[in-house]
Amino acid sequence: NPYVCHAYGLMEQREDNLEHAKDLWEHALQHSSTAALVCSLGELHVSNGNASLAKSLYQKHVSRLTSEREMTEVYLAAAWLEEKHFKNYEEAEKLLHIALDQSSMGNSRVQVALAKLEGRKIQSQQIGQHLEGFEKDKNSKNKHDNSKGRKLDVETIQQQQINVMRKRFEEACNAVQNEDSGLSKIMEDGRLYNAWASLEVKSGHLKSARKILMRGIEQYPNDATLQQAAGKVEERFGNYTGARDLYGGSLRIEPSAPTLVAYAMLQLRHPTETSAAVEVEEEGAIGNRNKKPKANFTMVERLFEEALLLDPKHGPVYNAYGNMELQRGDVAKARKVFERGENARCTDAASVYHGHAKLELSIGNVEKARDILVEGLQEVERLEGVMDNSYHERAAFLAHTLGMLELNANRAAQAKEVFANGISRHGTSSQLLLGSALCEVKLGREESARTFFEQAVNANKKHAQAWQAWGVMEMKAGNFKVAKTLFECGIQSAPTHGALWQAYATLESRLGNFETARILFAAGVQKCPKHVPLYQAWASLEMRGGNFNEAKLLIGEALTRDKTQGSGWLVAAKIEEKQGNEGLVGLILKRGLECAPNHAELYRTLAELEVNRFRFDAARSLLEKGLEVDPMHAPLYHSLAELEARVFNVDGLAKLNKRAAEVFNTNALVPPPASMQAWGNKIKMGRSNELIPDGVATLAEKVRVDIDIDNTLMDLDPDSIIEQMGGGFEADLDYISGEIEHSSTKQKPLTQQ
Repeated sequence: NPYVCHAYGLMEQREDNLEHAKDLWEHALQHSSTAALVCSLGELHVSNGNASLAKSLYQKHVSRLTSEREMTEVYLAAAWLEEKHFKNYEEAEKLLHIALDQSSMGNSRVQVALAKLEGRKIQSQQIGQHLEGFEKDKNSKNKHDNSKGRKLDVETIQQQQINVMRKRFEEACNAVQNEDSGLSKIMEDGRLYNAWASLEVKSGHLKSARKILMRGIEQYPNDATLQQAAGKVEERFGNYTGARDLYGGSLRIEPSAPTLVAYAMLQLRHPTETSAAVEVEEEGAIGNRNKKPKANFTMVERLFEEALLLDPKHGPVYNAYGNMELQRGDVAKARKVFERGENARCTDAASVYHGHAKLELSIGNVEKARDILVEGLQEVERLEGVMDNSYHERAAFLAHTLGMLELNANRAAQAKEVFANGISRHGTSSQLLLGSALCEVKLGREESARTFFEQAVNANKKHAQAWQAWGVMEMKAGNFKVAKTLFECGIQSAPTHGALWQAYATLESRLGNFETARILFAAGVQKCPKHVPLYQAWASLEMRGGNFNEAKLLIGEALTRDKTQGSGWLVAAKIEEKQGNEGLVGLILKRGLECAPNHAELYRTLAELEVNRFRFDAARSLLEKGLEVDPMHAPLYHSLAELEARVFNVDGLAKLNKRAAEVFNTNALVPPPASMQAWGNKIKMGRSNELIPDGVATLAEKVRVDIDIDNTLMDLDPDSIIEQMGGGFEADLDYISGEIEHSSTKQKPLTQQ
């Protein structure tokens, strides 16, 4: 019985009994051919590295199938194999055309596959031409004709790919609506409209996507996937009522895991008064009518469980479900959800392992998070031969998160290796390229870093952090004109990235161009009014110029917007110190520690104040507390060493030196022995004051409209690494006070990332 053999083989495959699964499927195929058996065995061959065996299998059995649907399945698998493993786009296109010719139903699946193949073919040809030209330039005898002049414009190639696919989808959809073609009567679903709308969403054309989906729904009112996609678009427009209605309509037509996840996430983010009524009444407060309704977690949990009943291998369900429990503070339950997903061997393994690793990171279990990411990458590599393209793109986040984890733990050489492996598998990912550049900066290889920075901004011209990091590196190297150009390019591409305005203004202030810096700060505040460090840095500039009233006004605004940022209290204390109000300095710093108890520099500054008052024990206690809060903040070790030397505490100096050697190292190629543990302790200390980490992102939420995940999710924000490169330029305090600038190694707590 082919159905029993197939099911039995799938079970054995899930338990890693691959040989038995293979024997079962081969045995069944001796008696009868089915698409399920052929495709499952072919995928097994591919995952074992036997692509040629899979090709022979498809060729042998496709002619034995009688069902159009089953023939389509095998032709699609064979075409994918030709493209992915043999790079033979012409043969893949030929196979898809054969499938289309043999279909009497118009076959929307094949038409979508053809459009996407044509787009990827254009991309492959353009990259191939670039590489061919690169080699010619490299081997050219003309010294002026070299490879440095030839750049790969990824954005242009991507736009050409989109245009080709858009044209193909538009022609196919117009043919469907044309009554003379006859396709409108025989085409079974609105898959073409869905794929076209998805393309427009990725391109940022939401209005076009909405119109396309409305056309599709009018043509295919009973297509559940069209209603689901339309709901996602309405959600992006802020039309939550319309989105809820469309999700409900989709579920009434045909319940599915993706729609249930989308509906559950909408209920979490924007609950209705009805769904939240029970929870509001339980609070018993009179003024609750004016409050935003809270999510009904019981209902959302039921939606997630229903989704898992429908599809227990749907990775985004586990990711969203686990993150919901984490945000509620139930770490144990969240961990169980992720472990369920890992045991289910999801087809989208990356989203499950990614979510689980972020959970462990959020509570300071850095080593465990690293192990999970490594295991996830191994699972993704195992599935890579049969992975859907969207899953393949999502897998890049595992490599990015692991690389940033290593980099944050001062393991630059290990991080570089992770990013290099990710780039080899995922190509022109701007985030991975930026990670490689940051590694090279850490290792002191500026020329190599420049190459990666250039590739990162070429891959995504709107990647603000790539422009910012590159500019900071050039600024630190004294290449001020280059840095200025990079900041200007970054601001032009991403005008709402506050850190770019701040870095540019800081550069101008360091060059003595105070009026230009003031103009940049003002423009930055106008464009990014919520970026608090801009107010802090501007206040520092005014303080340096002796404009204390303006400085106080700006820092007051910064603290009003966010009093938990310790940098603001440092600037406020510095202003009072400059005015000679020494009595207020200590009070402000102590207030700062009340509001930002995890800001290491506050402890160090207050300790220095105590040293100046000859209160050495109090200073030592503050510095020790600072190291407990952030064991990776190098200036704390410097200050404590100076204190111990001042009081001739030789034993204390020896212990401190040993402690520092475990966290830092003089050789960047050799990882410090306790760097991961130190970073984990820092995260745990931050968590004690903020139980639920707001920065833990739900991957399922991020991809709710199938947008390009690569551009939306920054797993471990490299801003902290960029700060290190610039010596902590966020408030420029050391520069203002004329002190020697410390090589800051402070990092933003994960909860803020």
